[in-house]
Amino acid sequence: MIEKMPFTYKRSKGLISNKDIFKTKVGKLPKDFPKYPSRGWTIPKIVKIAIIFLRIGISQRKIRRMYQQEMKQPPTEIPSAPAEFWNEVREKARSLGIGILGFTEIEENFLFSDDRITHIKNFYSNCIMLGMEMEYNAMDVAPNPPASVETLRVYAALGEATIVLTQFIQEKGFRAFGTHPMEGPILLPAMAVKAKLGKIGTQGILISKEFGPRQRLSAISINISPVPESPNVLPRIVDFCEKCRLCITECPVDAIYEMPILQSDGRLTRIDADKCFPYFRKTHGCSICISVCPFHKKGPILMENIKDGL
Repeated sequence: MIEKMPFTYKRSKGLISNKDIFKTKVGKLPKDFPKYPSRGWTIPKIVKIAIIFLRIGISQRKIRRMYQQEMKQPPTEIPSAPAEFWNEVREKARSLGIGILGFTEIEENFLFSDDRITHIKNFYSNCIMLGMEMEYNAMDVAPNPPASVETLRVYAALGEATIVLTQFIQEKGFRAFGTHPMEGPILLPAMAVKAKLGKIGTQGILISKEFGPRQRLSAISINISPVPESPNVLPRIVDFCEKCRLCITECPVDAIYEMPILQSDGRLTRIDADKCFPYFRKTHGCSICISVCPFHKKGPILMENIKDGL
């Protein structure tokens, strides 16, 4: 069945990406700047990281080309898909190492106005949100090198998996294009909440039932409607975070606000970029707020204990 209707794109309403702020906040650090040990940057590890960055760059270029190809002939109708299709998408995603997956409508307030990497400006009406787990032991030693390497590895792996899943959808006869988990055109954590994959913790990171704060995210924009409903079975993550506050007390530069700041567009800002980004650069990715989070340390047990209520 095809629902015939005038096709309109979803476009940004002016959201500015933090990556532009990042580039202005990573200057020189003062001599007395607090720091964690960051040992172990051996030549083999540096080479490994270089290869990962190469993979990331290749996948970003592929996504840009896929988007450009999609825009050559915009669709004029939005088809529906049978239940079997969505089951096939879920199975394919699992085979690619994607641990969490949800569906939702694109929110224009979550689209960045300037995407300098993949140059994506137009979105189809709906999307598939994807999450891939970062390995526990690596993230547990943040901000030391294993955590940084693991973060980059998942950026690369999820970018590649997003491309393969997008191609799978296209081969089924539907229009779609992916976004990259690293410097993409959309506010991924907020979209993941909209897809009911988790809640935003005090440290501004998505906390999922499956992996706590330990995942990276990407999205596939799809010209299909409607999309499946995602079950709302999340425990009271936000309530727990408000009482816990470990990420606030353990942040070495006090970059996490005691109370989030409400912006004029309704978004909440939880991180002081002036404090966070220089230290993020100094430690090659930091992630201390992930390693100390109880949802990282004891995720399944904790989720079970607070499962009553949404």
